[in-house]
Amino acid sequence: MPIPEFDLTTRVAVVTGGGRSIGRAIASALAVAGADVMIVGRDKEVLNQAASSLAASTGQRIVPSVCDVSDPQQVDEMLAKCCEQLGPPDVLVANAGLFQTWQPSEQLSLSDWDEVCNVDLRGVWICCVAAGRIMLERGTGSIVTISSIAGLVGLPGLASYNASKAGVVALTQTLAAEWSVRGVRVNCVAPGFIERDVEPLKNDAVALDWIYSRTPLKRFGTPREVALAVLFLASDAASFITGTTLAVDGGWLAT
Repeated sequence: MPIPEFDLTTRVAVVTGGGRSIGRAIASALAVAGADVMIVGRDKEVLNQAASSLAASTGQRIVPSVCDVSDPQQVDEMLAKCCEQLGPPDVLVANAGLFQTWQPSEQLSLSDWDEVCNVDLRGVWICCVAAGRIMLERGTGSIVTISSIAGLVGLPGLASYNASKAGVVALTQTLAAEWSVRGVRVNCVAPGFIERDVEPLKNDAVALDWIYSRTPLKRFGTPREVALAVLFLASDAASFITGTTLAVDGGWLAT
């Protein structure tokens, strides 16, 4: 018998970075649970392909929207499109992000720092506030941000990524403290090493050995495993959970 708290029928969800990998898996999980979903990204072709495929496989309305999440005007326009075509968002998953090139902190340029932080922290802030205003007016909503284990430990060579993802955790806690009493829950998922469409470490035997040795489950996670954690936090199954960060990391943080 289905668990009704996981049912997202009649809900509208927005997933940034929704065209690929983790974001696409999240959009799929939310749609299978009954939500209509707007998937957001910067590559129109990728978004259109993902929207068509997800609509066919889930039977839900999937609307693609090209948007740079670091641009407040574009985010406002994206949410206006969502309200017009699907309805006001009940769920926001702030997933869009960039990964930093591994390099020592003293060699990291300001432009590289800005490129990552503008999407991974500024973009999350802009999307949360813009969607949050709509949710607060309605007195209901669930926001799930996507951080990383890099936001909870200092992974060497990832200064901008670590800092931005740690900021996402702090932002999540702050918004939860401010908004939960007004009906909007805000939680965070922190993935560990997850399989991606393009895996930059697949030919790096040293890095892979290090990852496996540090991960009790001895493997990479899958995008679906992250997506199911997001579905839980986004749904009424997590109605008494706000301000938390759920690690989906194969036990990495336990070692």
